[in-house]
Amino acid sequence: MRVLPLQNRISFQRALRADEIEEFNQVRDEAKKYAGQTGKSIFIVHDACLPQALNKNTGAGNVTTHDAQEFFRYMKTYLGFNTVKFLPAGEIWPRLGMYCSYAGSALSLGKHQINPELLTTDEYENILTPEEFKQIVLSNTKPDKDTIANYANVIDDGSPQDIALKKAFERFKNLPQNSKLRQKYLKYVSENNDWLEPKAIFRVIQKEHGGKRYKDWEECLDKVLYEDSVSADVRQARINEILENNKDETEFYKFKQFLADEHLAKGRKMLNDMGVKLTGDCEIGFCDDEKWAYPNAFKRNCYIGDKDWGLPCLEYDTIKDPNSASAKLLKRKVQLNARRYDCIRFDVGWAYVTPRIFTSDGRRYEMFMGEELLNFIENSVKEIKGNDFDLRDLTYEFEGGNIYDYSGNMHDFVKKRMKIFGTTYMSEDWGSNDAFLKRGWLPDEFVVGVGNHDPQPLRQIANNIVDTSAEEGNNLHKNPAINPLARILKLNPKTLEDPVEFAKAKWAEPMMAKNNMMFYIDVFGREERFDMQNLNATVHPEKNYARKIPSNYQESYHNAVREGYGFNIMDALEKVFKAKELDKSYPQLYQKIVKFRDILYEEDVIKSENLTTNSNKTSGKFLKPLLITAGILTSAGVAVKAFSNNKNNNIKNS
Repeated sequence: MRVLPLQNRISFQRALRADEIEEFNQVRDEAKKYAGQTGKSIFIVHDACLPQALNKNTGAGNVTTHDAQEFFRYMKTYLGFNTVKFLPAGEIWPRLGMYCSYAGSALSLGKHQINPELLTTDEYENILTPEEFKQIVLSNTKPDKDTIANYANVIDDGSPQDIALKKAFERFKNLPQNSKLRQKYLKYVSENNDWLEPKAIFRVIQKEHGGKRYKDWEECLDKVLYEDSVSADVRQARINEILENNKDETEFYKFKQFLADEHLAKGRKMLNDMGVKLTGDCEIGFCDDEKWAYPNAFKRNCYIGDKDWGLPCLEYDTIKDPNSASAKLLKRKVQLNARRYDCIRFDVGWAYVTPRIFTSDGRRYEMFMGEELLNFIENSVKEIKGNDFDLRDLTYEFEGGNIYDYSGNMHDFVKKRMKIFGTTYMSEDWGSNDAFLKRGWLPDEFVVGVGNHDPQPLRQIANNIVDTSAEEGNNLHKNPAINPLARILKLNPKTLEDPVEFAKAKWAEPMMAKNNMMFYIDVFGREERFDMQNLNATVHPEKNYARKIPSNYQESYHNAVREGYGFNIMDALEKVFKAKELDKSYPQLYQKIVKFRDILYEEDVIKSENLTTNSNKTSGKFLKPLLITAGILTSAGVAVKAFSNNKNNNIKNS
């Protein structure tokens, strides 16, 4: 590292000033209304990847932290979202070094849902000390901890966070029985013990079997503890024995689940107070302990989804009977999601219509379930939410599955439900708001957006990078999208050969839809793939589902906007207004859109002669001696946040 003399001009990216935000919000909302974007605007974020200040970086983000709430509050202005969607929140374990939220539990929550700092407050009876919280942070020594989640520091048994939670649990046990926290815990356990107890027991037994997956246990009573083939009295005697001899361990598990549910509910309330709904992701699969505890709910030696997923397959032969074990388990999963979230996305939604089943001997077949499971799911939600619940708050992943009749038309019962699609595979007759409307879908029947956690990020597509994921098949997705984008937005196709102009057009097209979505990797103009399971996981497994939003997210976002890959909502609205000739119908509003579009593309400039090396105030900013390292502007070796001349946005060390 070397100190360099300051140049005459230093440029930073432009953010809105305090006196501009109110007008920006008004222009954004009015323009969205005329553009047609009047329904859901969904911001998809993996909550474990939310930003953390460096002095509070435990390894995984959490929605209840001050940093996360400030992030959502800040980004809401620039993105205009009214809904935040998290990826599945269940327990996850390392498989081949990877932590994937879609390979987690269906009923229980992951330990990353716990914010240990909250336990140092009066609300939680100070059952954790500030020093113990600090030790979790100090244990996170990974050099890339600001950009890659350190799941092992938070999630693994015996991790620094787990050790701290054990100390909190010991203090919790000593609280008076009538304390508010103890009473809330007892109520939680009484309402959830049907799934809490088997999971707690499973962990005790798994440890006794050397930590092996249960399918590899020796044949014994423990392996079939919930099987009907064994006498109920024999099974109950063994269950009682485990609970009596391992009370602390089983109660500690329940305690952590209580905290996880508590903190998720608290985070949801915080978002609701901003006027934002929270959507949960109800994954299609189940984990080992769920298959073990509910054996009659699953089809033997069969797997669901795709040949590589290996997820337990519900017993579809009996699932239409609401009294069957499979129907009861599906209902429990759905209703837990209904309690935890305002809205639900159903992962692999097509598997509730035509599940794709793989057998252990290599055969594959499909079963047509019709509309019955979808009705069952929706009625289960209404039992929790009430009969007036808006079913448009349930969205289904129908992309990629068999949801068509023999003539190739989408089933009517599928078409009328809220479907969610990306524009990754855009062509003349697919992957755009325009194409879906031409298929006869109503605006209230689908959500469309640039992408989600699965496919290539927009920046890769814009630069015509081959998608080497085995799942994608070495495809290039840019060229088929150029002509439909040019036609819809009335642009010159040659212009869209430029990667930046292509990216801007891809952002604009979904703004014509009533309901749209955006994934944070694309919003921040990032090129890294989020889902790497079929791509490069053997080289960098720790980066799979682990790309964090950095603590200097403001700088990161505005840099991406200036480069042209990040989402500039005003640029998108300007293109929509021109394409629809709304610029002629609403010229004053159009001029304001253009004004704010250009503001977000501006750069702020600080002249070096106005800078000092002792942190004097200059033009509403503070600077320390500047150093250049690895091509990144830093302040005393730490990345500088610098966005505007607004005195409320002074430069801070990240």
